[in-house]
Amino acid sequence: MKKKYSLTSNPVFYFSKIIFLSVLLSGCDSTQPISETSNEKDQRRVIYGQPVSIKNTDFTVIPMQIVDERDIADARYTDDGKTAEDISQNAHNLIFFDERSKETHLLTTQKFKRIAFSFEEIGTYKESFTIILYKTIHEDSNQDGFYNWKDAVVMYVSDNRGRHFRAVTPRNTRTIDWTVEREKGQIYFRYIADSDSNRVFDLKDPVYINKLELKQLRDAKSLKDSVQISTPLIEEEQRKEYEEILLSK
Repeated sequence: MKKKYSLTSNPVFYFSKIIFLSVLLSGCDSTQPISETSNEKDQRRVIYGQPVSIKNTDFTVIPMQIVDERDIADARYTDDGKTAEDISQNAHNLIFFDERSKETHLLTTQKFKRIAFSFEEIGTYKESFTIILYKTIHEDSNQDGFYNWKDAVVMYVSDNRGRHFRAVTPRNTRTIDWTVEREKGQIYFRYIADSDSNRVFDLKDPVYINKLELKQLRDAKSLKDSVQISTPLIEEEQRKEYEEILLSK
């Protein structure tokens, strides 16, 4: 999955972000089988990933993941106590810890099957701040018996404290990539819609582009987190008109 990221001139931040992105990409093929029996559900446990500090804030992110007891016993922890799988890119929810007040809060009360997150710097060099982008999986959309990144992938966004968690792309679509226009305070998201309802995202399906402006995130404080706050870059009528012109050649 190709993505464009804006990096600061700080070498420490540059190096840490390269590592973080490599983890994000390497975790995209992780799968989780769907449990169906009540006994399996009773044996589930919550494990916690390594904390991740958010630059220029007093907040730290702690990933949470639901696993079966047999998974923990078999391979989840190594001898030095670290998780064998990177939970931060296959989480079910996130805890945000305020180092100053010692208070904590959950990212969302929604039930996600997978959450992967990354940080983006937005704004000018005189005034910039971090937002958090989330790739999420709601369901086994292709019905292959696993929750993984082959399913529909919906993007979410929040501020750098995990507040105002809002949907960016529509449900039942798969995000391809995103482009950050840092100084403009805008992000463009490309995604595929399963137009023929065959549970597969391929070249037969249309690609759309939505735009998110930071103002939309700030103005969405009173909205539910499931409400999509981005807007289409090209209106549907114009899109059809342009495609007809191009295809008529």
